[in-house]
Amino acid sequence: MTWSIQQLARMSGVTARTLRYYDEIGLLRPASIGTNGYRYYAHEQLLRLQRILLLRELDMDLTTIDAVVNGAHDPVEALRVHHERLVAEGRRLDRLTATVAATIAHLEKGTDMAAEELFDGFRFTRQTIDELESLAVDQRGRTDDQPYFDELRRRTADWSDEQFREVERNGADIELRLLALLRDSVPPDDLSVFAVLDDDVAAQRVLLPLNRDEYAKLGRAFATAPELRAHLDARDPRLADYMCDAMVAYANSRLA
Repeated sequence: MTWSIQQLARMSGVTARTLRYYDEIGLLRPASIGTNGYRYYAHEQLLRLQRILLLRELDMDLTTIDAVVNGAHDPVEALRVHHERLVAEGRRLDRLTATVAATIAHLEKGTDMAAEELFDGFRFTRQTIDELESLAVDQRGRTDDQPYFDELRRRTADWSDEQFREVERNGADIELRLLALLRDSVPPDDLSVFAVLDDDVAAQRVLLPLNRDEYAKLGRAFATAPELRAHLDARDPRLADYMCDAMVAYANSRLA
């Protein structure tokens, strides 16, 4: 069975113009083109469009979507990865929703919410590691990041809840100290910024033995990964870029 471009547009909510554009750039070719020049799509193309739309929902650009879609040889495994990512994202949003709801309730009652509870949606837990890995796989496909997450799991396998909370507190402390420097207009490559990042590197190395490239890569993630950036934007919309610039400068200056 095949579907015309108009039928596919109605089913998917994607305009016929967009479908024609996807054809032009090689992202979604029709199964056939009739003698009248009309495009027709089979079930295989419908599955491919579903993947494209899923990846669009995760804020991927078309170039990255093309690389991910064309890099997958097993459609079932590819969909399973997307499903895991969406489930993880749903859990994360549930936590954030609960945190916001609790904040609203406290504000309406005129009561103070415990400082730690304000950030209940931003926990570092074993589940967080799985969620970050799912995000990385969904954005770039299976890459050499896998050992990174395996090492995180190995190092935290016997951790108590308090050890995870200590990582959260250290991270929040670093963010707030950098935010203060940012608001004082201190350049990201200033020695006072590097002093804060000395503490950050020491804390990070409890989890991973970061080298120059890895620390710079982590800094760039604060500016480019939507989940990380959204968290920092809540403190100050300039903070993600400031942290990125500072960490890259620090890596180039102080790490081998």
